[in-house]
Amino acid sequence: MKIEKNIFDKWELLLRVLSEEIPEEDRHFQYWLNEDIENRKLYLSLKEGEENDEPFDKEQVFNNISNILNLNIERKKPLYLKRGFKYVASSVAVIALFFIALNHYTSKENTIPEKAEKNIYDPGSKKAYLLSMKGEKIDLSESFEVQKEDGTVISNSSEGVISFEKTASVKKKIEQQTIYVPKSGEYELVLADGSKVFLNSESQLTFPSYFEGNTRRVELTGEAYFEVKKDGKPFIIQTPDLSIEVLGTSFNVNAYQTNPYINTTLVEGSIRIRLSEKQETFLLQPDHNLRLDKLSKEISVQRVDTDIHTAWVKGEFIFRNQPLTEIFAQLERWYDFKIKYENPNIAKMRFTGSAEKARPLNYLLDLIQSVTDIQYKSEGDKIILYK
Repeated sequence: MKIEKNIFDKWELLLRVLSEEIPEEDRHFQYWLNEDIENRKLYLSLKEGEENDEPFDKEQVFNNISNILNLNIERKKPLYLKRGFKYVASSVAVIALFFIALNHYTSKENTIPEKAEKNIYDPGSKKAYLLSMKGEKIDLSESFEVQKEDGTVISNSSEGVISFEKTASVKKKIEQQTIYVPKSGEYELVLADGSKVFLNSESQLTFPSYFEGNTRRVELTGEAYFEVKKDGKPFIIQTPDLSIEVLGTSFNVNAYQTNPYINTTLVEGSIRIRLSEKQETFLLQPDHNLRLDKLSKEISVQRVDTDIHTAWVKGEFIFRNQPLTEIFAQLERWYDFKIKYENPNIAKMRFTGSAEKARPLNYLLDLIQSVTDIQYKSEGDKIILYK
């Protein structure tokens, strides 16, 4: 199976916003705008323009693009009469858009244009890959719907959500699926039983297309927030170091293999945690966190503010008197950079603060710098902290 990439809807979306057919606040457009820094640069260039460029006929370029893509968009008013859309503007950007559209229209197979290199300060976005048993790797940056041989319908939306639904009984072996979220990404999926899973950066979840038998079992590496739907069958999450059993609840699991610890935080319901080696079990209550030190095997259970552990699902970072090593472990995955401490003591310093994940990295770095004597600088893909 091959999922072809279709970017025509994105150019249509851009043109519809430029023509004021849909508002700039449209959620689909905002997703596209924040998906890549180059998208935002292109939009701002088209919208605002540059004073020192030569004049050109924007209306003609707009018509050319619309005709090539067969969009048939009716503009509410000419582009050069729009408020904030200058007639003397960046011809380079509009002409570039024209040739991008032309290239995708005339090519035999749609391909994804190469993205410009990500700026070290740029935040992450909705992105993931679907890996199948047959070795297929599908980029989930585009919408699609496909029916599998085992009767499962897989639907992926442009809003960063993929869902699995069993629609018919087919005498085929149930396929195992894997969702992998790379650095600077996050994604949401709805399993065939209706359970929701939010996957954080550099995380992977393996699961069947649909559940049969007396249990529902998935495998996790990385971090995920689960909203498990009750249906009478235990839902089991297996990590490399422990398993979690639940009938229906909301909780967060942080089980990155590179982390020295595992955190399981229960928001509501109840879960039973079983250590893989000792087979020792712990029953966790709401608003409690179980922390396993993977090296010493020490376990601690304590009441916590669950908002701190689940803030990433709501698009936030919340840090409460945490060492910079823990803080930058999160930031490295979301912004895709490497941290370097010029002095080991810097890594032990603690910080309290919060910020929206959509903000650039330097916003958080400036916050840390404003309340400490720590300075920062960037070198390639590294952020260096020093005093």
